[in-house]
Amino acid sequence: MASKRGQAGFFTIDGLFGLIVMSIMLSLAGWWMLNYGNQQDYRIAAEHQRTVADAFAKYLKDNYSVVLSNAGPTTPVQVTVDMMQNTKYLPAGFSSTNSFGQTIVGLARRLNANQLEAIVVTTGGQVIPELGIRTIAEHLGGPGGFISSLKPGVIQGVRGGWEVALSNYGINPGQGHTASALFLMDGELANDYLYRNAVPGHPEYNRMNTAIDMGGNDINNARAVTATSDITSKDGWFRSQNDTGWVNEKWGGGIYQADADWVRVLNDKGLLTGGKIRGGTLQADGRVTVGEYLDIESTAVEGQACPKIGIQSKNNLGAPLTCQCLTPSCQSGVWRSAGGGKVLTGFITHGQQIPLPSGSTQDSCTWSASDASNPHPAPRPDYAGGNYAYADSNRIVTCGFYDKGAFNPGGACSYVIACN
Repeated sequence: MASKRGQAGFFTIDGLFGLIVMSIMLSLAGWWMLNYGNQQDYRIAAEHQRTVADAFAKYLKDNYSVVLSNAGPTTPVQVTVDMMQNTKYLPAGFSSTNSFGQTIVGLARRLNANQLEAIVVTTGGQVIPELGIRTIAEHLGGPGGFISSLKPGVIQGVRGGWEVALSNYGINPGQGHTASALFLMDGELANDYLYRNAVPGHPEYNRMNTAIDMGGNDINNARAVTATSDITSKDGWFRSQNDTGWVNEKWGGGIYQADADWVRVLNDKGLLTGGKIRGGTLQADGRVTVGEYLDIESTAVEGQACPKIGIQSKNNLGAPLTCQCLTPSCQSGVWRSAGGGKVLTGFITHGQQIPLPSGSTQDSCTWSASDASNPHPAPRPDYAGGNYAYADSNRIVTCGFYDKGAFNPGGACSYVIACN
C-alpha cells in the first residue's frame, strides 16, 4: 500500500502541469483579444478616414475654382475637418482625430493651370505600427496609402498601387501615418488619370498626355478614330466590312468596293500615275487619248480571220491592220490593212485558181484555202480526218480528201484573198 506522502508528490506534479497549460491558454487568449482589439481599431480608423475623404471630394467639386486659384505645386490648400463641418460636408461633432489621436486633414495642390491633385493624410497622435498602417490601407482599398519607416518620405499606395512624394505637399507627418489618394477615388476630380466618363467643363480629363502601349491587345467597338499623323499597319490590312473604303475629305476622292466585281474610284475622280497601269483587259466607256504612242505588241497576218470586227493589230513589218467585215452581213471578219484593201471570199473546186479582186495584182495579195467538203452523199469512214485544201503560190487550189491513204480530188473548198 502506497504512503500518503508519495501520493501527495504525484498530485503536486499534476497540478503544476495544469497550471502551465492554463497559463499558455490564458496567454493565447490574451494575445487573441489584443489582436482582435487592434484589428477593430484599424477598421474603425479606416472607416473614419474614408468618411473624411468622401467629404473632402465633395468639397473640392463644389469649390473647385476657388481651391485651384489658391493652390500651388508645392503649397497646397489645406482643408480641415472643422472647415468641412462648418460647410455641412461633415456632421457636427464629427471627430477631427482617429482612434489613435492622429488629426485628419485634406490637402490639394495644383498640377497645372486646370488640374488638381488631392490627398487626405493623418498627422500627429500615436505612431501606428507598420502592420497597423498597412492594415488600415488595405481596408481603404485602392485609394489607401501609408507612410512606412522603410520610405518615410513618400506615401505608398496599398500593395504598391501608387506612390506620392510628401515634398509635393510640403508636409511630412513621419512614419506610422495613413493617407487616402482622392485622384483614385472619384472620377470627377482633376488628376493625372484618364476618365471613362465625360466631366462637364473638363475635357482634359479624357485626354492622354503620353503614348498608349496596348501590349498586343485589341481596340474594339470604336466609332470614329481621328489621327493627325500616319496610321501604320506592320503585318495586317486596313479593312472595311461594308460598301466602303478610303476617302479624302478635302477633295472628295477615294477608293471603295460596293459589289463583288469592281473596285471603284469615289465620285468618278480620275486616277493619275507616272508609272504603269496593268491588267488583263482595259475597257474605256468613253474616248481613249494617247499622249505619246500607241504600242501594239501583237501581230496578225493580213487576210486571215480575226476574232472581233474593229480591233487593231499590225503585220510583221509594223503596218497597222484592222479586223474588217468579209460580207455585208458582217458575220465574220479578216485582217485588212489600214489603207482599205480589197477582200474576196467564196468557194472553189480542185485545180481552179483563186480570182483576183478587180484592179489588184497578185504581188499585192495574200490568199488561203480551207474547209474541203465531202462530195459523196454517203459518209466515208476516214474522210473527216482526211480532208485537204491548199492554195499554191499561183493561187491554184488543191481540194479533196484522203481515202484509205490515197488522195481523191473533188468537193469544194472555201477561199479568201486580200489585196492592198
